[in-house]
Amino acid sequence: MSAKETFADPAHWAVTAFATTSFMLGFVNAHLINPSALGIVIPVTLIFGGLVQLIVAIIEVSRGSTFGSVVFGTYGPFWIIYGLYVIFFAKTVTDGGSAAALFLAMFAVITFYLFIASLKTDAVLVVVFFLIDAALILLAIGAAGGYTLITEIGGWVTMIFAVLAWYHAAAGLIASTWGREVLPVGPIGQKTAASNR
Repeated sequence: MSAKETFADPAHWAVTAFATTSFMLGFVNAHLINPSALGIVIPVTLIFGGLVQLIVAIIEVSRGSTFGSVVFGTYGPFWIIYGLYVIFFAKTVTDGGSAAALFLAMFAVITFYLFIASLKTDAVLVVVFFLIDAALILLAIGAAGGYTLITEIGGWVTMIFAVLAWYHAAAGLIASTWGREVLPVGPIGQKTAASNR
């Protein structure tokens, strides 16, 4: 029996975690709530956004999914690093804007080639990765220059891709319980662990 037959598809769990964490931070970055709300976002980034995705990345390795393991093995640490930075290191950084911009820009580079890989998955996932990259670039520019408006736009873009990611996770979960596609995602290539139903 192969690992794919042994393990249930965990990608929908990881995408749900990623979407939820992203939406919460996007809500803060769009200044739709008091910045002190970051106090509840940080534990979510560490546990739901970070730990859950790391667990799923390991399972995806066992299932033979390179795409799923790299995606979740990238964004899991992203959220853990962000949470630890805010808790322990942000106060020690003289130029916090430049530090945040560097962090976001590096993950924008990674997200770009994840976007290229996603072109063989499904239409919803392609749009999600495109918007993740756009949000990271906007937030990096906003942080580097202290541009509040650009950061707010980045927050809105984050919330949009989070809603689409929720949709993608819901489509996978509902298809697995109903035994058929209910919410279409527009498959455009070879199925991966992140797009399997």
